[in-house]
Amino acid sequence: MVFQKKYGLMCAVLLCMFLSFSALVSVRFSFVGEVNDALGAAFSFLSWSAGSKGFLFTTALLCAIPFFLKWPRLRVLVCLSCFAFVLGASFVTKTVLKSVTQEARPYTYVLQDLGAVDSADGFYSLSSAQRVKAIDTMKGSVSEWRLPHWEGETNYSFPSGHTIFAACAAIFWGAILLSEGHRLLAVMLAMWAGLVGMSRLWLGMHWSVDLFGSLVFATGICLLVPIAEIAIFRRGRTQNNQA
Repeated sequence: MVFQKKYGLMCAVLLCMFLSFSALVSVRFSFVGEVNDALGAAFSFLSWSAGSKGFLFTTALLCAIPFFLKWPRLRVLVCLSCFAFVLGASFVTKTVLKSVTQEARPYTYVLQDLGAVDSADGFYSLSSAQRVKAIDTMKGSVSEWRLPHWEGETNYSFPSGHTIFAACAAIFWGAILLSEGHRLLAVMLAMWAGLVGMSRLWLGMHWSVDLFGSLVFATGICLLVPIAEIAIFRRGRTQNNQA
């Protein structure tokens, strides 16, 4: 088997520890005022690495792992197919849950407190252009490191798409690395995912519950990988027989 559940669960527990630390640290975050540029750049990069553009670069790096392990071609193909299943399932899960839960993002309460909108829920009754305009009024009060993220993501909060991607990556690839004896790399991968979660809290994009919810769903998706792997293997064998 490419993915072993016991190692996946170990990675999920490790990531839960990192996210718990992130949640504890986040109580000291303030979204108003200037911030240290180095900190802003670091958290922006971490968020980018799991975002709509950066995830392509991150995915390419992760997909190099089976080649690094020098796996045979068939096993590499099955592994990459399984990860494609994980990515697809996580995207569908995130999209559906956001439309169902409709939870306001933390920064909308900052807009409410500073008088940019009547209420956090009222922010979502505005058009996309009006939402961006409301956020623009925060220039001078909120750091420039945060505002582009607020303007770029005016949809709902739960779950965190960035975190569910990072968690899926950490659990899926971390389990593979653990099974191959690369413990340090697996820990580093979980640490990266935990820092992605912290960056989302620092930027004011998510609540702590969004991160833990993302972890739960990511773990559930990854635990389905063995079933997907069997289906992929059977399909490939059937096609080979027909050929």
